[in-house]
Amino acid sequence: MTLQQLRCIQAVIASNLSVSRAADALHTTQPAVSKLIRSLENEIGVELFVRRGNRLVALTDAGQEAAALSRRVLNDTRALTNLAQANLAASRGTLCVGTTHIHARYALLDVIRRFTAAHPAVNLELLQGTPAQIVQWVAEGAVELGVSTLPPKTPEGILTLEAYPIPRCLIVPRRHPLLKLKKVTIEDIAQYPLVTYDEHFNSGWVVTREFQRKGLSPRVVVRATDANVIKAYVAAGLGVAVIQQMALEPARDVDLAVIDTGGIFPASMAAISLRDDQYVRGYMQDFIGMISPKGAAQVLGLAAGAARAGSGA
Repeated sequence: MTLQQLRCIQAVIASNLSVSRAADALHTTQPAVSKLIRSLENEIGVELFVRRGNRLVALTDAGQEAAALSRRVLNDTRALTNLAQANLAASRGTLCVGTTHIHARYALLDVIRRFTAAHPAVNLELLQGTPAQIVQWVAEGAVELGVSTLPPKTPEGILTLEAYPIPRCLIVPRRHPLLKLKKVTIEDIAQYPLVTYDEHFNSGWVVTREFQRKGLSPRVVVRATDANVIKAYVAAGLGVAVIQQMALEPARDVDLAVIDTGGIFPASMAAISLRDDQYVRGYMQDFIGMISPKGAAQVLGLAAGAARAGSGA
């Protein structure tokens, strides 16, 4: 098995299963790419692609797994190749962070401002997705760190560190009937149309779960992935919404009123995720520490433990 075979797999996937475009990207010929893929399939004893004649039309189940594994191998190879340079210039590099829109827009804005000021030679890249996508990217090595709530299941080999709590509140249009109540119950909320998050996001399924626990089924008029979209629809009078408190912007959200739900909808915990076998550079530790000093201390403790184990102490 060679790195060139793995690069062929990734190039074909990146080229939307076009062998000719993959060959162009790799500066080789189409027969050479096909031969490398076939040789790898013969070596491991499974077909990685579904074929229709001479065309590749899809990845097999084994191909899906091989794609993730090859991506991880190539990322690790790149990291090893860059290790000497990284040691010579420990303050330089690229830090790729997977996160959701809500964390990128609100929770991480000040962290990123401080980090880029402290590490001007580090290129910081943000890749946005759902919590499930983010931990998968971490597992595959597509990003160094993830910052989000955690999905119900996380891949093996993922280390998670508590980052910060995410309390919730109810937003309604100004002069909404719920504002006249001394204490709002979940039954009161369920009487009105609901604007909510897509259930691929923690704030979507947590809110849905609490209504279900009470046997309630409010009418959902809009599902969205962006807090600003949700706020705009509530301000327009289309419904009410349960959102994260950190998404409130009093200076901008002048058409909204906020109601404390008194713990009806529990707070979530944001987490930092990284691979448990990952080399954590100094600037990565700084980034983690800016989000969660406790998390940074955990990473340092794990690194020290690994060093002691490696020395036989």
